[in-house]
Parts: sequence; structure tokens; C-alpha cells
Amino acid sequence: MPRMLASMTLRLGLAGLCAVSISISTIGCSGSSPGTTGTAGAGAGSNGSAGTTAGDTGGGQAGTTSGGSAGANGTAGASAGSAGANGTAGASTGSAGAGTDSGDTPPSRLLNITATVGMHSHANSAVDTRAKSIGKLAVLLGVSSGGYSSWLGKRGYHEAWTSFAECDAPNLGAGRDAVGTCRLGEWATIEKNITATIVANAASYPTEDWGYFLNTDGKTVRWSDVAFTGVSHGATTAELIGRIGARVWRVVSCAGPRDDTCGKGMGTAPFDPNNPPYNPACPPADIASWLDMPSMTPMDRFYGLAGTTDVEFGDIMFNMQYTKYPGVPTQWNVPNPVLTGQHQFYSSEGGHLDFLNAANTPMNTDAVLNLAFAIPVENQNPTF
Repeated sequence: MPRMLASMTLRLGLAGLCAVSISISTIGCSGSSPGTTGTAGAGAGSNGSAGTTAGDTGGGQAGTTSGGSAGANGTAGASAGSAGANGTAGASTGSAGAGTDSGDTPPSRLLNITATVGMHSHANSAVDTRAKSIGKLAVLLGVSSGGYSSWLGKRGYHEAWTSFAECDAPNLGAGRDAVGTCRLGEWATIEKNITATIVANAASYPTEDWGYFLNTDGKTVRWSDVAFTGVSHGATTAELIGRIGARVWRVVSCAGPRDDTCGKGMGTAPFDPNNPPYNPACPPADIASWLDMPSMTPMDRFYGLAGTTDVEFGDIMFNMQYTKYPGVPTQWNVPNPVLTGQHQFYSSEGGHLDFLNAANTPMNTDAVLNLAFAIPVENQNPTF
């Protein structure tokens, strides 16, 4: 597109939901406060385009800015993208605007990634600067040991992961409190390890801007810009973290969450609310006590994905109903599912599956993950 003067301001209305003032293409939408203007790339390439900033819905996600690309014979600027025919490659992204819910900890500054375009892998962490950064960090727990997710990396997330000693769960024979106490020990390990990774990366790889996710003390993580995701046991630990560990950006559980024995085993599709795959009058002794505790993270940031052929399906669906995930049980592996506003997802295929990272997933799984992880439209179909 032709280069636009930095002083040019446009006013746009987006589907009646937001009206914003744009300086070099800045959009803030539906969060409780809009993203502030991102910093445009400063390169002098003849075809370099200004960065764009987008704010996400729900939690008031920070906007992100991608830099312009260098001109045919120019040099990309500090926040520029890929080089022109004879130019020099610049950084993959520019600076993100900040937008938060009232209970979140806002960033102290704008995001500023100036690393070369490409995959940057480190011990227990990675960021792919070919993607337009969305200013969010994903912590991957796996079952009890996480790893890199190309799905998230290609859609703009910084990523970090760790291992932890797996509790006996749900272990309700030991009392309602036992499993929650044990999982809080898992969270203590996860918090310590992830914090150490982010602090070390901020010092060692400043151009990747891991420091953006730290508080002003430079020693602790701003969890309200962090998504936690796990599978099976790790799916429930992710939920516990968001519920009683910290206020976080997202909790996305695959083949979970659980910590109850109220289910009747596998289920059928479509979901029948008059004959659910669990006991609606399940006694408290079959439900971990931490599920009764108030959530530190707003419930509209929790998402669960389960398969009807999973023997734990009933337990999982009970958990989401009991802890008041928004919406209703919604099948996604059907043509044209209505996903908006839903958080309790199930598929008649897949069973006990890592729906985020599995090689083969049910139809429309990407659409569910785009919703759950708040992927901007421009990041939803990566070509690299």
C-alpha cells in the first residue's frame, strides 16, 4: 500500500462495536480499555508500510504492531518486516499498544520486538518472529511436561514450558482438599520455573522482548498477559492456576478439566441436557473442594475441549457445568457450528486428545482454538 503520513488520522466504526481514532492504523476493540498506539517502523524503504495495532475482545488484549517491509532498494527500519529486493531485513514486529481489564496488571511500556525475522528457540521457550506478535505469552503444561506448539507460535504467541511432578488425581478418597493442595504445589513449581525462564530470556535475548511480560520489578511475571494450556492432568492444573493461583489471560484445557468423579463415562452427540453424562446431584464428597473456590480469573477466559469417546468425558463436562463456564455444551465437529459465546466444547471424534498439538484433529478444531486463544483474524491462517 502507499506510504501514509504518520500524522494522518482515520476514524473507523467496526460493526457498531467500536469507533476508534487511528494514527498509523490503530484499532482497539471491545476490551475494557483500548490498546494505545503502537510505534510504527522507522525504515526509509520506498514501499515500507506503517505497522498496525489491534486490540482483542474479552480481556482487553494488548494491541500489536507489525512493521512495514523495506522498499525495493531501501533498508527496513527498526520495526520493519522483511527486506526488499536489495534491502536489509529489519525486525519482525514493532511496538504493541496496551489494553487491560480493570483487574489486570497492565504492561509498563509498549512491546518492542526488533529480532531478526525467523524462529528463535531457547531452552524451554521460543518465539517465531515471522508471525505478527499479539503481545501474549502461552505456558504449555502438556500432561505434566510441556513443549513447543507450532500452532500457537505461528499465530503470534511467545511460548514457554516446563515439567512438574504429577499429583495423584482426583484422589478424592484422601478427602476433598488433598488434590487441590497437591496441585498448588505443582503451580509453585511451574511459577518458579516459568519466572526463571522469562527473566533469563529478558536479559539474554532483549530483541525478542521477553521483558514485556515482567512486572516493573523485573523479577516477577505479569500473569494477566499469560495463557495456560494443558492436556488431561495438565488441563486440570491449568484450570486450578487460573482459578486459585493467579489472574491470567486464558485457560485452555484439552481432555480436561476434571478433579471430580461425577461422570458416567463416555457420552454421545448431540449433548442431551435432560440426560447429561454426569450426575447433576453429585455429592460434595465426589468433588474437589477447590472447585468451590471463587475464581481469580474471569470465567469468560476459560475454555475446555473434550471428546465424547473419552472415558472421562462425563467428569470433564460436569466440571465445566459446576464451575460455570459460560455458554452450553457445544459440538464443534459439525458443519457450520455456532461457536461465538461458547466455552464448553465437545467433539464426537478425538477422544482423550491433545486438540492443540495433535497431527489429526476433528473438523473445525482450528476455529475453536482461534476463539479460545483470541487469535486475531489476520493471524489465523499462517502460510509459513
